[in-house]
Amino acid sequence: MVLAVSVAVILVSVAIIVINATQRRQEAEISTVGSRAFVTASSPASSGATPSAAALASSTPTADAVPSSTSATASPAPTVDALPIPVHLRIKSLGVRARIVPVGLDKAGAVKIPKDVEKVGWYELGVPPGATRGSAVLAGHRDGTGQGRGVFYAVGQLTVVDTMTVRTADGVKHRYRVVARELISKGRLPVTELFAVDGPPRLTIISCGGYYDEANGGYQDNVVVTAVPAKAT
Repeated sequence: MVLAVSVAVILVSVAIIVINATQRRQEAEISTVGSRAFVTASSPASSGATPSAAALASSTPTADAVPSSTSATASPAPTVDALPIPVHLRIKSLGVRARIVPVGLDKAGAVKIPKDVEKVGWYELGVPPGATRGSAVLAGHRDGTGQGRGVFYAVGQLTVVDTMTVRTADGVKHRYRVVARELISKGRLPVTELFAVDGPPRLTIISCGGYYDEANGGYQDNVVVTAVPAKAT
């Protein structure tokens, strides 16, 4: 009996070591690279369309959201360029081909994320891809309970040599070049900057990553990838 208990303890210990090693490896693969040093002309907070807190939450699709301001009826910022909406994202290096759907705010004032983990949400209260200024935000799942790997499962592997293409409803393809990739604690996500409607044009991708703690709401960090316009075709 003593031997059996000892073996069980050893197996549990080994399992914990393996899990911790896996988590550390995943975190190491999502280290900071590049730079997203942008200077915005003004804060977008006055538009009422910018999330004010930090969390793209757990792996459960129905729970994934970016908490916003207390208002759930925010309207698009008046300074946003009027352009065709994005409909498709391709990231060749990751094998990603995904439909993009507009997302807004739910009744709780949070940004809705597509329940389908294979779809990407475009934050339609911000700026669209192809705009001459500001951050066009795409958000999606890393994975989902019962659905497996999500569209942004491997987004933490993107490097500064990678490119991506967003096709808009008018058929135009907007090409972006990755300039930065970061793993940021959800409590420290610089939301005002990431959702800015001013400053240099860029594409911002946000997903979950880092340490997963089921008892504390799921993933504790966000992977943020910043890309700048390369060429439109």
